[in-house]
Amino acid sequence: MRLNIFYILLIALCGLYGCKNHQQPIIKENLNILPTIYPEYQGALLPVNIAPLNFKIQDEGDEWMIQIQGKGNPITITAHDAVEIPIKRWRQLLHQNQGGSLSITVSSRQKGEWYQYSPFTWDISTDSIDSHLAYRLIEPTYANWNSMAICQRELSSFKETEIISNKKSGQNCINCHTFNQGNPNEMVMHMRKINAGTILMQGGACQKLNTKTPHTISNFVYPDWHPSGKQIAFSTNLTQMSFYDAHPKIIEVYDTQSDIVLYDISKNEVYTSPLLANANKLENFPFFSPDGKQLYFCTCDRIDSLPQQFSNIKYRICSIGFDPQNNQFSKQVDTLIDLTNAGKSVTLPSISPDGQFIACSAAPHGCFSSWIPESDLYLYNTKTKKLIAATEWNSPEAESCTTWSSNSRWVIFSSRREDGIYNRLYIAHID
Repeated sequence: MRLNIFYILLIALCGLYGCKNHQQPIIKENLNILPTIYPEYQGALLPVNIAPLNFKIQDEGDEWMIQIQGKGNPITITAHDAVEIPIKRWRQLLHQNQGGSLSITVSSRQKGEWYQYSPFTWDISTDSIDSHLAYRLIEPTYANWNSMAICQRELSSFKETEIISNKKSGQNCINCHTFNQGNPNEMVMHMRKINAGTILMQGGACQKLNTKTPHTISNFVYPDWHPSGKQIAFSTNLTQMSFYDAHPKIIEVYDTQSDIVLYDISKNEVYTSPLLANANKLENFPFFSPDGKQLYFCTCDRIDSLPQQFSNIKYRICSIGFDPQNNQFSKQVDTLIDLTNAGKSVTLPSISPDGQFIACSAAPHGCFSSWIPESDLYLYNTKTKKLIAATEWNSPEAESCTTWSSNSRWVIFSSRREDGIYNRLYIAHID
């Protein structure tokens, strides 16, 4: 298995690029070192339909010349700061070099003389990535939580559009947007506090649901669609947040109670099982197998003395059989991933559309690992039953949420590796 990673630049870098005809400079010296660029794209494996990998050169120089070469006509760019690759010629070059590689050579003009860096490469996969990515855009500090939007980014360009902004909904909390198998016409999301409710979009219709019942501990929270589109599994949670006064960590997020329920869309009915709503357990993060016959979820023993003992909260990933025709769950729970003996809590799972891999995060404790720096990503092979650390994806800061492309070849995950505060998005490939 080959694991590759590169950063999604959500905003196009501002730069200058020259005309098609460039006079090649006379190189005074080959520096025999790689240029320092941001983001660090050297050696990346790219989807064949990805947007240009614009970057900024962080070395000293008065002017830059960048040559991108492969099969077909090369691209030559002159820049004074950031490098912006012309999108039409970029797409042509990717198409011509899929399954091959591109060589990128950077030259620097300093005091009238030109110096050339060692070239680096971009490998071009034959695997494409889905056209769009949806995400919530919000400041990481809780002082500014009331300004947020759910946006979409076209991955073959830098076009970003809002799906919904809370400026139009009373500056409330909007969260947990989830699509049915990547279908943009079937989506569920929540609004909290002002204009509260669960927004369900399906079949060209949009409705708002009041999902609190006398028999559930809260409104619906974390969702996952059944592949048929007829049901949605939700967690119901009583969630608390505790903040540190003087500590490198900022916050701990934990549940005092949580269950899992099933919502039948056409019947407008809620179902559950004693195995998914155990008062002595915390059940969370439901997700269906691609064939819809299994429901996976995270679970751990419930602890009363919180937040004092939140470090003892350690989840594992389990599964339970599901009969979609009768909305019934089996009477047996199987454990798939358990790292409690290794002192880790496994949460935030997602399954590849082909059903072969489950990606998850593992941290020393807790259910919401996004704010835990030790959180790393793991991959579980459902065929071999083996769990491996996704070492090349991980960093000293937190890696957490994952989502899969429809062809199961690309994973997008969030990481705070750059500054420990902002979650940024990264793309990884699986052979």
